[in-house]
Amino acid sequence: MSQFKPVQFYLLLSAVLLGWSFVFWPTLQSMEKIWQDSDTYTHCYLIPLISAWLLYDRRELITAMPRPTLLPLVAVIACCSIWLVGYIADINTLTHFSAIVSLQLLLLSLLGWKLGYQVAFPLFYLIFMVPFGDALNPPLQDITADASVLLLQWSGIPVLREGLYLTTPVGQFEVAEACSGLRFLIASLAIGAVFSYLTYQRWWKHLLFMCSIVLFSVVANCFRAFFLIWIGETSQMQYGFGVDHFIYGWFFFALVMFLMFWLGGKCADPQPSPLPSVNSVRPAPTLMVFSAGMTILILSFGMRFQISVTATPDQPSVAAVPTGLIAQTGTSWQPGFFDGLKRLQAVDDSGVQYLFAQFGHKQDKGELIGWKNNLYQRRQWRVMQDQLMSVQDKPVALLELRNSSGDFQTLAFYYRVGSRQTTSELTAKWYQVQALLLNESSFSEVRAVLFTSRLADLPPAHLQRALAQLEVIH
Repeated sequence: MSQFKPVQFYLLLSAVLLGWSFVFWPTLQSMEKIWQDSDTYTHCYLIPLISAWLLYDRRELITAMPRPTLLPLVAVIACCSIWLVGYIADINTLTHFSAIVSLQLLLLSLLGWKLGYQVAFPLFYLIFMVPFGDALNPPLQDITADASVLLLQWSGIPVLREGLYLTTPVGQFEVAEACSGLRFLIASLAIGAVFSYLTYQRWWKHLLFMCSIVLFSVVANCFRAFFLIWIGETSQMQYGFGVDHFIYGWFFFALVMFLMFWLGGKCADPQPSPLPSVNSVRPAPTLMVFSAGMTILILSFGMRFQISVTATPDQPSVAAVPTGLIAQTGTSWQPGFFDGLKRLQAVDDSGVQYLFAQFGHKQDKGELIGWKNNLYQRRQWRVMQDQLMSVQDKPVALLELRNSSGDFQTLAFYYRVGSRQTTSELTAKWYQVQALLLNESSFSEVRAVLFTSRLADLPPAHLQRALAQLEVIH
């Protein structure tokens, strides 16, 4: 059995960390930008420091020695493949998770199963570096709106709900994304996970506490939103929506966390004692595991640079305006799509608005499917009904939209990647991945037309004519 050499091991560990950082640097930059831009994820800066502190705090319980193993590297290959697909398609969820999980598996491979088990939670805790959860905003907003309406009715305040807008005698309130409670929920999970690790030893207590954290966070946010509306209603909007809005929110968060930790501490388990380390499995040679891990990283780095990236101009060029259309910008319809190669927003003599935008399958900045590009303003318009129609055997989506003022619009749109057409953002992403892997010399496009009428009132001939006009734009 080879003798453990600390200096050599720490040098190899440092080399793996540097190699991982170099390969996944674009993803790390993307994650850090989200941390910086969103208050929901500012706690992510602290996650590596908390993991390091947890290792130091439980250092007396770490008795095993590193015994490298090759098996986790098989999963690293899968993670790097997923990361490459996410990188090609500009899907942050895939790139962020696969990058962090790749790091965890690389470290596990060098540490071995026994030592990996003893440091499992600090290693797992790195997953909170990933800015995840944005997809939960819409359902959390709906839950908050439903609960607020119910509580307001119970308190005797009349309320009318239209989508995410709540109207009371004193005014109208919007359950915006900031009111969804996502920030509260994610911060609670990050803090609660550490508390659970330091407090409990039994798995069912960990599970029960974390489920309670989720439930308490959602319920508490519903009461927070209700009380803010109630305070605004009873004070004739004198209180509840100024600086005191934020003070009240943080006070409520602190109170709920204190209550959860106080209740959770009542069921704390005795602290564990160090166990003697018993290693019965023959380890793989450290240099072999290191070389295999670095080879995977080098191959991933090389494959990343095989992907063709389109250089993006500072401003997209204006597409040719077909006969019968007038180029128009600055209208109430603001769908985005300003960071592509070509763009045209136009209107015809009947007031129908048109949008055409062309992108590279992967660009050095900007993307076809992204949070900045919305075919309608989701905060102002609500989808009342949707249909899928076929034009020359290709799909076109129809959405009937309504705002809080009772105005209606009908939106027809589709995405085209090369010769493939879809109405699904996810499918469009997959088509872009295929086009890049096959090295196709084509482009990705979005085409949309907006009518100021209800879907039922839109004559089929009018719709067909507008879609035909949309096809002429290049």
